[in-house]
Amino acid sequence: MKLSKIRISFFLCFCLAQPFSLSAEELPPMPEGPLLLTSITPEQLSADYWIDRLPDPDTVIKTPEELKKFNKEIRAILPEQRDIFSMESSRSGKGVADDFKNVFNAVRGRSLLFDDNTPVPKAFFDNRVKPVVAWDKVPERIQYRWGAAVRPASVRALPTDVKLLEKPDDIEFDMLQFTQIKLWTPLAIYHTSSDGKWYYIQAPYTRGWVKASDIAFFSTRDALKKYVESPKFLVVTGESARLYSDPGMNEFSQRASMGTIIPLAGQAEEAYVVEVPVRGEAGKASVRKAYIGLQSDVSRAFPAYTQRNVIRQAFKLLGARYGWGGMYNGRDCSGFTHDVFLSLGLDMPRGSREQGFVGTQLGHFKAFRDDEYKATVLRSAAPGITLIRMQMHLMIYLGEVGNNFYVIHSTWAERYSMTSDDKNRINQVVVSDLTLNGRSRIGSLFDRILSVNEVN
Repeated sequence: MKLSKIRISFFLCFCLAQPFSLSAEELPPMPEGPLLLTSITPEQLSADYWIDRLPDPDTVIKTPEELKKFNKEIRAILPEQRDIFSMESSRSGKGVADDFKNVFNAVRGRSLLFDDNTPVPKAFFDNRVKPVVAWDKVPERIQYRWGAAVRPASVRALPTDVKLLEKPDDIEFDMLQFTQIKLWTPLAIYHTSSDGKWYYIQAPYTRGWVKASDIAFFSTRDALKKYVESPKFLVVTGESARLYSDPGMNEFSQRASMGTIIPLAGQAEEAYVVEVPVRGEAGKASVRKAYIGLQSDVSRAFPAYTQRNVIRQAFKLLGARYGWGGMYNGRDCSGFTHDVFLSLGLDMPRGSREQGFVGTQLGHFKAFRDDEYKATVLRSAAPGITLIRMQMHLMIYLGEVGNNFYVIHSTWAERYSMTSDDKNRINQVVVSDLTLNGRSRIGSLFDRILSVNEVN
């Protein structure tokens, strides 16, 4: 799922944030895992179960050099993917101002609710949001500034923290939430809100509004590139890694999620010494040392791109919280797949639709039709590196057992009624077969498959 609830044509349709400041007690409930859904057996909740079924799980699908070339190809075919270090350094201000107006009008035109379930009046947009966007202040020609995220940060449709809902009590789905960018994400900054609290940014896989406090400016793009493309780095290969401000690792600083790449400065007795950007006076960046324990699930190089490693990375997130656009520090369906492949050096797009274009197209289908064709395609697909896409959802294929096709995916709920929208909350990364939701009026996962592609 993602961004389909604010379907704005020139933005990514993310399945897709510094989490909102809710304590653990305030988070929406999540069933205790591991969950045994559909026909799942306990042994199928192990990565080794699926890896051991493969004839040669350690075959390298793409070498590091081939992955670099592949990443360039992805950027070439998907305009949403941007290389911050090769893009233009300026652009027409009119285009940006038009984007602002289009998004503002699209959201303003919807019937939305505040988180207390009261309707959002048009005056909220006209009096509180429009003056902050200040599209009339966009210059004729924008000269970019260059920066990096100093922590995981929300990307928003509009420059406001106010949560806007589509349905009553639907607090887990904020219609303004786009995605989350990671620590050290390089950015081109286009515009500053009139109150100075927000920047409108272009990141490698998204653009939108980010809090100014989460961004630090570098003097030049080359100064930023020196760190972001450092040949010595750590990649976070676990669900997340803890960063500390002191070598004794007593002063916790922040968490970095799977796929985050951090410049490596050296190694101390008990910790890796890494470099992190810090926002200083007037937003200027400085770079300071931080520390990650040697026992943390991180790597000095990307793990080899193999079926074994893709499946292992996916299962490290089993039971991890679902989060629309990164809300509650979770992952939605394409956020899950994005992090898994990113941790192996593949610059996967952030949106489910875009991810469905990566690699080799094995088949395109009509929902609730083409059953035999779907089954034939899945039986020929390579587990681990195959993505299954449907409207508003995306999954990693694990293989066939008996007559059931199995996937690992991040999902919010299971529907079970043919007459209503009744559901059981899942709210996490799970393994299931494709009969999930088959007892409901929306149809099973298998029924709704639209495409299958191998990321090869």
